Amino acid sequence: MKIKLLLFTFLFTSYYSVGQVVAGHLDNFEDGTVQGWNIDLFGAGAPNPPININTAGPAGVDDNFLQYTTTGSPGGPGSKMIVFQFDSNWMGNYTSQSIVAIKLDVKAEASNINLRVAFNGDGGEMCTTNAVVIPAGSGWNSVTIPISSSDFTLVDGGSNVSATLANVTEMRILSSPTPAWRGQAFPGVPTTMGLDNITASTTLGVNEVTQLKDFKISPNPSKSKLNLIFPASDNAFKLDVFDVLGKKILSKEVSKLSSSIDVSKWNNGVYLVRITSENGTQTKRFVKQ
Repeated sequence: MKIKLLLFTFLFTSYYSVGQVVAGHLDNFEDGTVQGWNIDLFGAGAPNPPININTAGPAGVDDNFLQYTTTGSPGGPGSKMIVFQFDSNWMGNYTSQSIVAIKLDVKAEASNINLRVAFNGDGGEMCTTNAVVIPAGSGWNSVTIPISSSDFTLVDGGSNVSATLANVTEMRILSSPTPAWRGQAFPGVPTTMGLDNITASTTLGVNEVTQLKDFKISPNPSKSKLNLIFPASDNAFKLDVFDVLGKKILSKEVSKLSSSIDVSKWNNGVYLVRITSENGTQTKRFVKQ
């Protein structure tokens, strides 16, 4: 019995052993593998593990990327939009390496994804407070998710953000409307997420989502007009509007600081309004009454 207990302890601590994350580490999947990204905790068996796709990544033909598709079931293995990482390249002390963001390319199919990063470590489980909405069918999106202490919410009994960042033992990329550890299911709608160029970054950079100054929507909700006011420091924008199913219903270039759109003929419901400029991307919800 003692031998069995010692063996279990060795295997458990080895599975969670802390590695050596380094600034600039990159998973680009060009080696044809999933590079340690998984959904099969402790080998329990998953019907739909992540796979390496050998073309059609952000760079186009012959650019590999990671793809994961949920089962569409309301629960059970493979039902939640989440991939996790125990590989030593992503474990260790993010603080000492001055890693302040996770940069990655993401695309969503079938359903919108509320993208977040979560960590477990000495201070327990935590998840980024703010989600980045990836509209379904919008193609590849370059995203930067800040991971400084102030960017996280403790979840599932987590106690200390700084302690976890100093000794990360598990990393997760997931979709959830609120900060969470387990991600969300998409019942009845198998949903696909593509990931590429996952990078441990020491800078937020010009493409960081929060670097784009806030734009304003009014009125919201509205029955007839959608008025947009854009940041004065940006000269040109691409405006895209998606319905809740991810269908793009409007796309145009905007060069003025304000714009008005006639929405009187739109169906009532929730829409995602996205603007993109050289300084980044920002998405807001708009309600048509």
